[in-house]
Amino acid sequence: MHSKMNIIAIDTITPALSVSAKGPKGTATIELEESGQHAQSIIQILDTAVSLAGFSAKETELVVCPSGPGSFTGLRLAWSAAKAIQLSAGCPMRVIQALDCYARPVLHFPGLVASVLDAKKNRFYARLYRQGSPCSEPLDISPETFSGYADPEEQILVAGPDSREFSDKLRDFSPLLSVQYVKTGHLGIARELLLIADSNQLQYTEYVTEDSGPLYVRKSDAEN
Repeated sequence: MHSKMNIIAIDTITPALSVSAKGPKGTATIELEESGQHAQSIIQILDTAVSLAGFSAKETELVVCPSGPGSFTGLRLAWSAAKAIQLSAGCPMRVIQALDCYARPVLHFPGLVASVLDAKKNRFYARLYRQGSPCSEPLDISPETFSGYADPEEQILVAGPDSREFSDKLRDFSPLLSVQYVKTGHLGIARELLLIADSNQLQYTEYVTEDSGPLYVRKSDAEN
């Protein structure tokens, strides 16, 4: 069931920047690939998206952003922008795991779906899905150790903006695994965030409280 709310979704966790807004005039999504200037661009993109959707930021009834995992700077920017809208409009804020968004277009796959995002240092953030539902928590793993989570007899589909890189490394270390990949979310996941929130798939969403913070999975370099 889809709502008739004014909704804004914001994604800044990768080099792509995306904003999606749904309102009286429909849904507008703006995606910038490899923008590199999220902080400078986000206000203008937000204003354009909500204008195309037919409302103003102060008329927002729900704001959504990724809970993580992702880059520390990107996550903080998305949360800051979403919380600013939450305070200005007096609306609720929900967060959704980025890995769920990357997996969403391919959850019908009959085998194991691995949603991945490059975490640097030859490691990836990953979450696994079978039969359309998550079967793991978000992981911080290397391609070498991934085979311990997979059944050697099942087909594996890797999704996400860094799916090709992960798949190539996985084949090097586990050549007997049946691995395919599909690139999802490489232009951002604002539209997926909005679709999940708008369709009331509550199993994927979480309301933000005052003491909530992003899901980093890994400590920052400053903390290590």
